[in-house]
Amino acid sequence: MTSVTAMECIRAPQADCLASPNVVVPLAMLVLLVALGFVSWRRDVTRFRRSRRRTAIGAGLLLLPSLVAIAGFYVLQPQTITSIDTSALSQTAWVASVVLAGAGGALALGAMAIAFGGRLAKWMFRKSPRQRTANLLIAIDGPAASGKGTLAKRIAQHFSLPCLDTGLLYRAVARDVVENGHHLDNAAAAVAAAKVLDAATLDDPSLRGPAAGDAASIVARIADVRAALLDYQRRFANQPGGAVLDGRDIGTVVCPQAPIKIYVTAAPQERARRRHSEYVARGEAISYDAVLSDIHRRDARDSGRDIAPMEPAADAIRLDTTTLDADQAFREVLRLIATKTIR
Repeated sequence: MTSVTAMECIRAPQADCLASPNVVVPLAMLVLLVALGFVSWRRDVTRFRRSRRRTAIGAGLLLLPSLVAIAGFYVLQPQTITSIDTSALSQTAWVASVVLAGAGGALALGAMAIAFGGRLAKWMFRKSPRQRTANLLIAIDGPAASGKGTLAKRIAQHFSLPCLDTGLLYRAVARDVVENGHHLDNAAAAVAAAKVLDAATLDDPSLRGPAAGDAASIVARIADVRAALLDYQRRFANQPGGAVLDGRDIGTVVCPQAPIKIYVTAAPQERARRRHSEYVARGEAISYDAVLSDIHRRDARDSGRDIAPMEPAADAIRLDTTTLDADQAFREVLRLIATKTIR
């Protein structure tokens, strides 16, 4: 069997190149890596980009120090390269540098092949901006009265997507627990209510009051309640065409694969002012100080629970709405979504 090398084939292509394992094996590996990049991009763009970035960083960590070491040998100890008449330590360091450089180069070449596969998939399946917004999954998280609910509804209406306020699920569970004659901290009763929750009752006006919100944050701390409601939320998120979900743990637990995650927040005083205005408009007698106290209490409870605490996802877009009205916040979110979908 011929043993012509890849470099010889590059310099002078010949028929023997197609039969040489020195050429066929590396070429097959490159093709497989390109195919891997192609499939990875198709399956999960976010994970593909994360893996590509980590591979590139790994290649850099191998290449940079090894190349610096090789350059050092050429300048300071050239005899180590051309002769074995040097110390064993120098020879070992030289061999290690060369091996690491080779490994880093191979990893970098593999990363480029995978990136090329992803680029090829993106080119083949590229969609127009209008088409790319036709299958959106948008996860919106944030504390109470930050404006996420209003934003979620407007975004869903703008893109003609179904919308789910997941906080209503926990409010409804708390309502049913109380109506069944149990205390809110009764885990068994809360889990039983969660398992038979009727989604058709989520438009109950009583779920919008301050008492319902406080009760919801109590049952939301029960791990089995969250588990019972998780399947419903994920089915809603995975329906054809996409969806918009807002809550406390959508981007971190319910839909960590969502390509668009937005964490909406605002200063506690501003959130209390907004919520107080809502209550007053509905004719509910409650003071601003009481609302602010409730905001602080719910923030501490939601962010401090052991199960699915309220926190932004690592790749979430953060939006502070303290100084933004509803229209300004909506326009800003549309702009942020456009930067994620139109590329």
